[in-house]
Amino acid sequence: MNDYNFWQDLFDTYQSLSDWLKILWLIVPPAFVLALVALTMRFRIESRKVERRFDGELVYSIHRDADNRVHILRHGPGAGESPALLLPDPAGTEKAKDFSR
Repeated sequence: MNDYNFWQDLFDTYQSLSDWLKILWLIVPPAFVLALVALTMRFRIESRKVERRFDGELVYSIHRDADNRVHILRHGPGAGESPALLLPDPAGTEKAKDFSR
């Protein structure tokens, strides 16, 4: 086992392959590395776009305390001045429509 050489065995295996497999052996590893670099760059670019997308104002925050209660905190002016959430139909003003016919 002392006279075993990994590189000699690898090149001997490569030399005994058919021409098509030799071509694939030379093309696939660099193509894999290039695809990996392209995916990484695309991920970095898209993650920076997501960070810039939220350029509005913070209206509400949701906080859960130690007792597992949820608190909704409103930031900015009070609800009487400029409500941040407008309901298109206040509860009970429009009757439910019957679509069973």
